[in-house]
Amino acid sequence: MMTKITATAALVLLTACGSASVAEQEAAAQTRTVAAPLTIAGIRIGMTAPEVQATLARTGWKIETSAGEDWAATVDHEAKRQRDVFPIEEPKQGVAVLNAAKGDESLIVEFQPMPTGDAVKVVKYVAPAAGRTPEQIAAEMVKRYGTPGFSQIVGSTYEASWCTGGDRCRQIWGNPHEGLAAKLDVYGKLNVSLSQGVVAERAWQNAVSRAVGGGAAPKSSF
Repeated sequence: MMTKITATAALVLLTACGSASVAEQEAAAQTRTVAAPLTIAGIRIGMTAPEVQATLARTGWKIETSAGEDWAATVDHEAKRQRDVFPIEEPKQGVAVLNAAKGDESLIVEFQPMPTGDAVKVVKYVAPAAGRTPEQIAAEMVKRYGTPGFSQIVGSTYEASWCTGGDRCRQIWGNPHEGLAAKLDVYGKLNVSLSQGVVAERAWQNAVSRAVGGGAAPKSSF
């Protein structure tokens, strides 16, 4: 019986045996999909504002929130914009941004209004390296998230990206799917960011449009 080997599987075998070219190995790494859950301080994409607040409160974070439009206000805002009704002033009954701090660590969580409540779309974490070398931080990140799709250490700096959905992983911003990026800068600050990706953002925009009535016209029965 013949065994069918896909191009990806063949490349994995070649890489393991040391036979794949550098370019082929880099291409394989850049499209690797992360296996570990992408979370920062227990926060994942899509969590509701109350879930985020409860998660952070349990682990000692001090929390402040900035109000924003909820789903109903967002839909009404878009409807008025389409009708050129200005100025637009909507009640702020949702959560737009959450800021949290714990010692030298800080978090910024951005939300987008959904019919089921405000949901996480971006998480940004900043903390000092606290004497850790780029190599030590890289090892900690791999332990937490698995092997990155891209990583590099240059002098005192470190960068790495973890991607999902088969996205190329040189960087996460502008990628279709969810991704996480880590960067240790020259000032000794570790920055970790989690983004929902372009596909989710477009889906949200389409949902708002449909709620307003700006979706695709219904098909004719004839």
